[in-house]
Amino acid sequence: MLRIILSEFGRIFSKKSTKIIFLITALFPVLIFYFFQQRWGTDYYIVNGVKYSLNNLNYPVTQMLEYNFLVLFIILPLFFSESLSSEIDSGGYKMILLRPFKKWKLLVGKWIVLVLTYMSMLLCVFLINFLIGNLFLPHVEFTSYYNINEKLNLFDSMIYNLKFYLIILMVHVAVLPIISILSIAFKKTILSFFGSIALMIGGMYISLPLQNILFNTPDVAYSIIGGTYELINMLIFILVTLLIFGVSLWMWNKRIGSIV
Repeated sequence: MLRIILSEFGRIFSKKSTKIIFLITALFPVLIFYFFQQRWGTDYYIVNGVKYSLNNLNYPVTQMLEYNFLVLFIILPLFFSESLSSEIDSGGYKMILLRPFKKWKLLVGKWIVLVLTYMSMLLCVFLINFLIGNLFLPHVEFTSYYNINEKLNLFDSMIYNLKFYLIILMVHVAVLPIISILSIAFKKTILSFFGSIALMIGGMYISLPLQNILFNTPDVAYSIIGGTYELINMLIFILVTLLIFGVSLWMWNKRIGSIV
């Protein structure tokens, strides 16, 4: 498995598209800061109608709504589709499948690499926002967060911020098994890309909790950490995601040999 993971890392980071996506992900927080704080003078953020002042401690979690939309509906579908579908379409898996690897291990290895790669992108966003907050935002020793009774110091704020980003990561990774299924079904990157977007938008119209989780992921993260979110909705979301992971793994193991 380690050989598969290392091989996938090399393959993904050799692609120009991966470098471009990393660059866009890194530049986006800078653009958000420039327009919202520098040009438009926004010095607060609102969670469920409650207004909070921006400062160096809470800034990393206050600029994620626009990022969530960009990543969930454009960056990740494109990144995952290109990584999964392009090698099926081009026949790049033919030589890989000749090696003595079980087919399911190839997909699991690719999943691990894609999740770790996106985790590094999200970490990059966190560090850039943390740097911006400490360079340009008012410095405070304590700050308030949604539905947290006591004010948090630097250490507790860092823990809060990391929990927030972990929830964002969990929601965003749910796109991966959907695109895995579409990659097997359609093989073409463009079809997997638009198909995943169509499924997410369709799901949002069918289910209000799903719409809230996908479209308002930052608010969901605030509510979960603040203890006001109905966790049954998130539990169902996680269980359905795991089910889709299982289905995509079964489809991959059954069909990959016959379609490459």
